[in-house]
Amino acid sequence: MKRLLLIISIVALVLVPIGCNVQNMMQSTIESMLAANRATYTLEVSVTEGLNFTGRYVVVNATYDPAEYVAFNSDSYDVSENVSEEYMAPDVLAVEGMFQKLSAGNETLEVKIWRGAVGIGTLVDSASTTNPYGAVLVTAIKEG
Repeated sequence: MKRLLLIISIVALVLVPIGCNVQNMMQSTIESMLAANRATYTLEVSVTEGLNFTGRYVVVNATYDPAEYVAFNSDSYDVSENVSEEYMAPDVLAVEGMFQKLSAGNETLEVKIWRGAVGIGTLVDSASTTNPYGAVLVTAIKEG
């Protein structure tokens, strides 16, 4: 992400003195860079049957903004289940999820983030816990 912002800043410094159509060139360049760094992610939450869990996952995206060059935005989703689930985040820059067991038992809570579909895409991050009321954190960002 830092590298993307550095490249955008350098492009801005080079193109600003040129004048004509700078805005269009900037917009096109930034939109291309953002598009190249987006992916579809799937969070796979696996639990021992009947284990209650709660969690929140956040998806981050960005768009071209003439005033700021890039405008970042995020959406968060709260979930609460007692069965294994999958949550898809299509065409985003990054996704992060934190999930917690709602039990003092030794049941298993496992969370995986896949770039693409579960089992078909690339496994990006995973974490699991059997601790009482244990929590896990997973994060994915496409590296260019």
